[in-house]
Amino acid sequence: MKLIPPQTNRFSNNFQSETPKVYFIPKPQGLGIDSLGEFAVSIELSHQFVDEEGKPAPFIHIAKTLENAFNFNFGDVYKSKSRIFSRKPYNLTKALDYLKNLIIRKNKIKKDDSITN
Repeated sequence: MKLIPPQTNRFSNNFQSETPKVYFIPKPQGLGIDSLGEFAVSIELSHQFVDEEGKPAPFIHIAKTLENAFNFNFGDVYKSKSRIFSRKPYNLTKALDYLKNLIIRKNKIKKDDSITN
């Protein structure tokens, strides 16, 4: 699995001189390292991310791609995966639920703003 950022700015014909850096900063209230593990597990289970041969990307490749994309380190990614599956059923998708709720709140604020304007 390979994430390749676009080489050109869609608003100009100039090549970008540098790929933007994005850093993941884990927080206890919000997204932690296991949250990215949750994403890696979800991506793996979807079978929609493939390797160069068109086969479903293995978990370790997905995890390494996330580490490279967001400049962090899982440490032992398989321990992270294990911690996810050892959660209670209502906490299995903690990170995904957290992000879903952020979008729901933002949508509610936008709707409330449009009603008052």
